[in-house]
Amino acid sequence: MTVSGDTDLLAKIEALDNGVQKDARAAIRDGAEIFANALKTDTPVWSGETDDPTHMRDDIQATGVRDRGGILESDVGYGQQTGFRVHFPNNGTAKQDPQHFVEETQEKTRDEILKVFVSHLKVGG
Repeated sequence: MTVSGDTDLLAKIEALDNGVQKDARAAIRDGAEIFANALKTDTPVWSGETDDPTHMRDDIQATGVRDRGGILESDVGYGQQTGFRVHFPNNGTAKQDPQHFVEETQEKTRDEILKVFVSHLKVGG
């Protein structure tokens, strides 16, 4: 890469930063997708009678990638329709043992997500 002057140098630095941001956003998006898919598989399904026909695993959502003070993030979790009841099977109740499926999914997918992050940031996707 050749640089001729301050303006050209600043343009090259900005182009480099934009490329890194693009790859970082792709890494976050792909990591969120991996976690959402694994959470959908690991979420238990109640087979009994219920007033709400929506299962928790069918209400898993991921937000778009956003920048919060220089930190890129995407939230993955349950929607408004089922989110309020996830803590019952996950953490347990007086009549139900905890299943800890959210934490188990986090542990299970950690290495795969980190590999995706590294591959995006090393090679650029």
